[in-house]
Amino acid sequence: MVFKNLFRRKGRTILTLLGISIGVAAIVALGAVGQGLRAGFGALTRGSRADLVLTQANAYSALMSAVDESVADEISTWGEIAGAEGFLFTIVVLDGSAYLYVFGYEPDGFAIQHFRIVEGQGLAEARGVRGKPLILGRRAAESLKLQVGDSLRLTSGAFRVVGIFETGDGLEDRAAVVPLAEAQTLAHQPHLASMIYVKLRDPSLLERVRARIERRFPDLTVSTTAGFADREQMVQIVEGMAAAIAALAVVIGGVGMTNTLFMSVFERTREIGLLRALGWHRRQVLTLILSESLVLALIGGAAGVGLGVLVTWAISRSGSYLGLFGTHFSPALFARALITVVVLGLVGGAYPAWWASRLQPVEALQYEGGAGGRGVRRRVTKHATRITSHTLHLPATLRNLWRRRTRTALTLLGIGIGISAIIALGGYVQGMDNLMTQMWRAGQIDVFAIEAEVDSDFSAIDERVGARIAARPDVKAVSGIIMSGISTPENPMLLIFGYHPRELAIRHFRIQEGKPLEGSREAIVGRKLADEMGLHVGDTLRLMNSNFRVVGVFETGLAYEDIAVVISLREAQALLGKPHQVMIYGITLHDPRQAERVRDELEAIFPEVDFALSSDATETMSDYAVLQEMVGQISFLAIFIGTVGMLNTMLMSVLERTREIGVLRALGWCRRRVLGMILRESLVLGGAGGVCGILLGLVIGKMVELLPGVWGTLKPLYTPQLLVQAVIIGMLAGVVGGLYPAWRATRMRPVEALRYE
Repeated sequence: MVFKNLFRRKGRTILTLLGISIGVAAIVALGAVGQGLRAGFGALTRGSRADLVLTQANAYSALMSAVDESVADEISTWGEIAGAEGFLFTIVVLDGSAYLYVFGYEPDGFAIQHFRIVEGQGLAEARGVRGKPLILGRRAAESLKLQVGDSLRLTSGAFRVVGIFETGDGLEDRAAVVPLAEAQTLAHQPHLASMIYVKLRDPSLLERVRARIERRFPDLTVSTTAGFADREQMVQIVEGMAAAIAALAVVIGGVGMTNTLFMSVFERTREIGLLRALGWHRRQVLTLILSESLVLALIGGAAGVGLGVLVTWAISRSGSYLGLFGTHFSPALFARALITVVVLGLVGGAYPAWWASRLQPVEALQYEGGAGGRGVRRRVTKHATRITSHTLHLPATLRNLWRRRTRTALTLLGIGIGISAIIALGGYVQGMDNLMTQMWRAGQIDVFAIEAEVDSDFSAIDERVGARIAARPDVKAVSGIIMSGISTPENPMLLIFGYHPRELAIRHFRIQEGKPLEGSREAIVGRKLADEMGLHVGDTLRLMNSNFRVVGVFETGLAYEDIAVVISLREAQALLGKPHQVMIYGITLHDPRQAERVRDELEAIFPEVDFALSSDATETMSDYAVLQEMVGQISFLAIFIGTVGMLNTMLMSVLERTREIGVLRALGWCRRRVLGMILRESLVLGGAGGVCGILLGLVIGKMVELLPGVWGTLKPLYTPQLLVQAVIIGMLAGVVGGLYPAWRATRMRPVEALRYE
């Protein structure tokens, strides 16, 4: 009986299953990406055959830490140690869009041994090969369409592919591996490593050796290979983002299922009344509707798992940022998807089931499913909708939508949730763009420079480049800047800026208490950070096992800076492993009107650096590109699911108004007029959903502002363009979703429509 009821309206059921399956597919695909990153970090350490991993203490991510190679040299001499060697990580950007991990290993070391060469030869055997050797993961080779013997340009260096490897891990199989010395040159980090792998002669000595390392090197964090991934904050961030997006898709799918079940209950009102008259108890009716809900959810869940596997396969072969992380399926992931759909079925069907169980037999048997030609339905219960004297004065489009207020509200909610995500995330992306632009303008920066073809977090420009730029007669000042984050017990992400105390850009930090930066081991802190951490002038602030004296408290009016610590450029370079390098150069001109000309000339002179006007600087940063990609993906998801919900709603509206449409056709309405009526309704419903999404998105944005930490300091910017875009997306979903129902309405023949029951 359950299956019979569900498939009475095959089109509606299939559309509902599609909405549910998309949500479950999001859980599976994004969960697989998060687990792939976790598995990848685990493979980096466990596959190395090391027992311990050393990273820079308080580094925000182990992959952004900087450890001197001399640490490995010293530890290697200890009697308990079988070997110690460095590993370096960086990200390069190919052709402006495709990301590629690059790993640096000792060619003859123990850590590289797990890279199984399937074509060509390994790095150790390639010493006599002409050019710089590189081995490439199988999936990276397939994505880049490269074979053994081909050349690959990474930033300013040309490498030759000498071998193709496989490890079985998605993250590693999408990477390139080069000798450690070449990776250090590539990343501008001479004699530095991201991590030090330590292999013991006797694993039973692990705790003793760990304690010895911690005493000898207090500025390092010592982890076991098994527990390394659990401490990596990048894993937690990706998993959190994946969970948030998946939750969005599930909520929208749940709203669609509630909508469908309500439609089913409404059109089966007389049937439910008959069952009640034949002796069915309310509990039996409740169980029937909940059973339908659970079956619908389980079928949609099964389809979603299959769709999720296909989406995961597509992500794993894409050149996008998410595609780099690799993917990994686990029984826990599929169990989580199953539990989600069961909960979705219970929650989505709860209210429709309760509503059906409350129907009185007499009233239900008197129910007439359509409005006929009169445009008015009888009221079944106080929860059913009817047209009041007020609504009779509304335009026909609004009156038709008002007939089923519950269904209309659920459709608006389904569209609105998707639009709200676009508004909230889009507002923060534009807020970030506006904030960074204000930062550069406040520093009197006309032209912005960042290393080309690398992820912005790994940008490193040699100071000699800045000196050559400063020698130009049209340049007034050049300011080197380092921006990064570290993790402390009090603050999981503490922002650090490195500026030269006497360069122009630092002057926009207006000192409210104390004095500006002058000497070594000094720091100035933002007002908001000082208030949150209870810091005052004269206090000591510990940054990555180095003590700094707070000499001033500043305010700039920019929230991103007012929660930061500013130290001298030289000390930031030492802390973050960027000797004689900066991440960003801010260039101030004598005549700002010449900015475009100067930018073009500098691009020709320094091809290894990207130059942009300060107003366009954010677009050159890979972090901003990743956020924009995420907004685009969420926008597509919102449009698609909103379209499915709209299609479902309008199709049901057409079905229940079949006799009414037949009357209109009999009275002389042409097909074009019927088509216009249905499309106007879907257009209005989509536009209203867009407006609801804007309001909900503003609320979400305000809630995020209340969060502690970095996200709470970023102020979203809701431009008219973003708001109009949201409404257009809603209307687009409405029009696309209404096309088939409108076409179906025009195909009705008056005689057949008037006979419809």
